[in-house]
Amino acid sequence: MTRIVFTEHEVELPGGALVVRSAGAGHPILHLHSAGGPRISPVVEALAQRYRVLAPIAPGFSGTARSAKSIKSYADLLSQYLEREGGGAIDVIGQSFGGWVALWLAARHPDCVDHLVLEAPAGLRTPGAWEPRNEAERRRKLFVFPDRAPADTREPHILQGDQEVMNQYRDNVAFDDELANSLGLIKARTLVLMGAQDELIPAESGRLLKARVRQSHLIYIFKAAHALEIDQPERVFRVISDFLTRGEGFLVKASASA
Repeated sequence: MTRIVFTEHEVELPGGALVVRSAGAGHPILHLHSAGGPRISPVVEALAQRYRVLAPIAPGFSGTARSAKSIKSYADLLSQYLEREGGGAIDVIGQSFGGWVALWLAARHPDCVDHLVLEAPAGLRTPGAWEPRNEAERRRKLFVFPDRAPADTREPHILQGDQEVMNQYRDNVAFDDELANSLGLIKARTLVLMGAQDELIPAESGRLLKARVRQSHLIYIFKAAHALEIDQPERVFRVISDFLTRGEGFLVKASASA
């Protein structure tokens, strides 16, 4: 496999600055990171072998400028970025917090999103869902295979800053009622991926999305908890790339001659 190198650049937009990491060539994909912060996972590296991957850093993470104060304003900033990149619909992948942002992007700016992939998206935790008692317990629930998780090399002040920014984005909201009522606005063909062992995002969240997003498919990834791209990178990459390539046909096994 060819080694992929991501470059980082800052883009000035009407809504403020946005830092974007990019790599690869060809069909563009927008990849939105989780609350754990920007990370080039094995899935992102594999995608960059086939596509041009655009991986923004959520404003405020990694010491970047806080040009968005809410999840909706971040979605609006992304729409400005996509317009700057040439306009038209783009395929979008969102992990957890990034999935929450991706949902708002698809609902508020439906013409910006072609295919939408949601990996255990946050923002729709149903009442009564299990809540971790502390950050250490939450981290233990991220993985089925914690030995596959890369070491966190962020400086303590960056780690603390990222957690504070995420708390501001979340604003004590577990279930985003406004978003739930806006899911019918999404036009994108959508794939919802949930970890079969995920205790952080309840299965009801996936079923809600399947019921309310018109063109949606729901798939559970076996032997995966919340961090799908870490627990099962090969399975996640395979189903995402098949979905992006075949659309509706990804559910049907291709023949050897296809």
